[in-house]
Amino acid sequence: MLELVIFDVDGLMIDTESVWKEAFDKAGDKYGIPDLGDTLFPSLIGKRLEDEQELLNRLLPSDIQDKLLNEWRQMGLSSLEKEVPVKPGLYEMLDFLEQHHIKMAVATTTRRDLTEQRLKKIGVYDRFEYVLCGDEVTKRKPDPEIYLSVLHKMNTKAENAIVLEDSSVGVEAAYRASIDCIQVPDLIAPTEVQKEQTICIVKDLIEAKDYIKENRVHNATK
Repeated sequence: MLELVIFDVDGLMIDTESVWKEAFDKAGDKYGIPDLGDTLFPSLIGKRLEDEQELLNRLLPSDIQDKLLNEWRQMGLSSLEKEVPVKPGLYEMLDFLEQHHIKMAVATTTRRDLTEQRLKKIGVYDRFEYVLCGDEVTKRKPDPEIYLSVLHKMNTKAENAIVLEDSSVGVEAAYRASIDCIQVPDLIAPTEVQKEQTICIVKDLIEAKDYIKENRVHNATK
């Protein structure tokens, strides 16, 4: 029986990746490297820190790397302070789970202060029973630590939970935690690996809600 749904944040609930992509384009243009949002940014999504740095060292000139990345971060953060774009179907998903008395939690690699700020800005922070952030665990996704920690905190078995993720590293983390995962891809298309590691791949949270309704809630009440 489904007792708990665990949400990722960036790229799943809020459309941060399109904001960061646009910021990369603007920062790249400023330093004479056009189209970074299309060339570099997709390659960074879901990368481990060490792999991310190796890629940056290879693709960005060392003399402007720090300045360009600082410009990118400032542009992205400034945009998100003004407006946090919500992914389609988020509020409908939360309403549905609340109506069926299914617990909700958050597991994100983003640090606590930014996560709280953004979730409060779109009015959903208080709808989750537990929020676990990247600066509160020792290992990043795809390590399963963050999902196992949420299960422990919520006193829920893996077989009674579902994870909602957009990225390949998030999907892998859920898979390694033995939790069923629904992937809602954002900028990066799923591969055969994600197809094997998920129970389904959907286009948005509305389809994810429909899947849960038909397969994990509706059937349980028959």
